[in-house]
Amino acid sequence: MTAERVAPPILRSARVDRGVEETFDVFTRLIGAWWPLPTHGVFGDLAGTIGFEDGRLVERAVDGRVSVWGDVLAWEPPHRILFTWHPGRDEDDASEVEVRFAPDGGGTRVELEHRGWEAFGESAIARRRGYVGPGAWGHVLDHFTDGAEDRPESVNLSVLDAAYAAFFAEAERGGFGPPPDGEWDAAQVLAHVALNDLAMSAVAHAIVQGRRELSFANEVCQDREVLDAFVRDAGDLSELVARGRSISEVARAATARLDRSRLATLVHCRMLHDGTVVLDEPVHWGRIAVHTQATRHLPAHTGQLRDLRT
Repeated sequence: MTAERVAPPILRSARVDRGVEETFDVFTRLIGAWWPLPTHGVFGDLAGTIGFEDGRLVERAVDGRVSVWGDVLAWEPPHRILFTWHPGRDEDDASEVEVRFAPDGGGTRVELEHRGWEAFGESAIARRRGYVGPGAWGHVLDHFTDGAEDRPESVNLSVLDAAYAAFFAEAERGGFGPPPDGEWDAAQVLAHVALNDLAMSAVAHAIVQGRRELSFANEVCQDREVLDAFVRDAGDLSELVARGRSISEVARAATARLDRSRLATLVHCRMLHDGTVVLDEPVHWGRIAVHTQATRHLPAHTGQLRDLRT
């Protein structure tokens, strides 16, 4: 009997009420907004987002750490993607995942095939077993369909959208000079906003998954070593802006999954400003993720960038 017969591909499917192009976009560009990272990620509670970047599927932690899950082998929008699969393992210890998107009435049928178990030899069956049953690919696709749902009951995020637009417009203007002694330069400001967005995405994921002990802290995303590592990983300012914008779109989409009752969830928030604790208590999450982000946090850093321009 062949290895393929002993450990056959895993096949799962789902249907969403969106067109093929929209569905492909939600699955790929916004994967970090719906993937259940707290339970299906490498970094656990520190997981911030996951996304396709430069031909790779990458998980990013709220402290800036990176884990490559796979390499894209085929990218055929809006009908098919194929990538290697090795979360938490070396790239030569990989299987394959193919996702296909096809019209289905007024919506889209999504078919996921996880294959290539024969590469693992005698451990093929055991490795495959970890991806079947409750909590496996079916659970992931349930989160995908939830993330792809239209949400007419969602809170209006237009003020938040405007704040992000102003911040990235300022970032894209460039022309920044050196900062005053002890303050962040433009690259560090961009890194801070991106890492803060990762941390907020992590809270949104935890709320959706019904976690009981919820917390948010901004200390790590103010650490200069963490900021500088994020900047080095990006390479240059233009890539830093692009990466920050992509992360912000995922954070926004993750927030959009939270209706009013979820935004009213109490989250213990410990927030620092210039090394001083300014908040250390449970707060309704909508106050932080929407109101504070839109009216204080992003405008403050927009002004900070403006002041750095020569």
